[in-house]
Amino acid sequence: MANIKTHLYTESFGQGPSLSLIHGWGAESAVWRDWAETYLSANFKVTLIDLPGFGQSPPLKNLHQDEVNQAWLALIAEALPEQTYLLGWSLGGLMAQQLALRFPNKVKKLACIASTPRFIQADDWRYGVSMPLIADFVKAVGLDSAALLNRFWKLQLQGSDGGRRLIKHFVDQMKHRQLPSISGLQQGLQLLRDVDLRSSLIDIQVPSLWLLGEKDPLVPLAVTQGLLQCQPTASIAVIEGAAHVPFYSHPEQTADALIHFLIEGSLED
Repeated sequence: MANIKTHLYTESFGQGPSLSLIHGWGAESAVWRDWAETYLSANFKVTLIDLPGFGQSPPLKNLHQDEVNQAWLALIAEALPEQTYLLGWSLGGLMAQQLALRFPNKVKKLACIASTPRFIQADDWRYGVSMPLIADFVKAVGLDSAALLNRFWKLQLQGSDGGRRLIKHFVDQMKHRQLPSISGLQQGLQLLRDVDLRSSLIDIQVPSLWLLGEKDPLVPLAVTQGLLQCQPTASIAVIEGAAHVPFYSHPEQTADALIHFLIEGSLED
């Protein structure tokens, strides 16, 4: 593997047990700072992590394709507190699943928002996005990444309650943040295309929660069937009326489900 001499950007706030958040593709940790400060910081010491090439984390360059996943995981693991609850959104959930597998003594509980062990559809997995869509994204990154991101930000909230208003506000916010690097976008798409953890979920030893949006256009609700086949002991919570960004469209409901799982060990009051 290429020699990686860098560190990921992190910031922490709040008080209580550690909770680390890993954002999704096309975003940065600032995407859920307001939500975390409002709903989580009273119960947890929250650590936000910028993925390589996103936000304030430097990109990883000159990596072979087969080095990307290992390099990303190594840097995220280095950024994690020693004992932490771990929350990953979308692509961040894909990374969080692998961290829970590799560091069961470091990760106390795992929660994934709008995520899945495999993002691409296959003959035996109909719960993801199509390969042509990912191929289109890969091509578009090199042509006009700003236009692609604008398209993707809108897509994530399509179908959500109050979708038109939320899309406008979300896109306005995202446009004023630092755009991801081209290499970060390309590497993230590669991971979404290639990583398949379905056969590994059964080996996750820590309690796991899958938080899904009822109207998610990227991770369809039918994925619950596949998740329970892969990980029968997992908990699943559905945020009614939400799409791919439930912490943005339905912040209180999303936080309540997460806190119940992390603190009380269940999704029940």
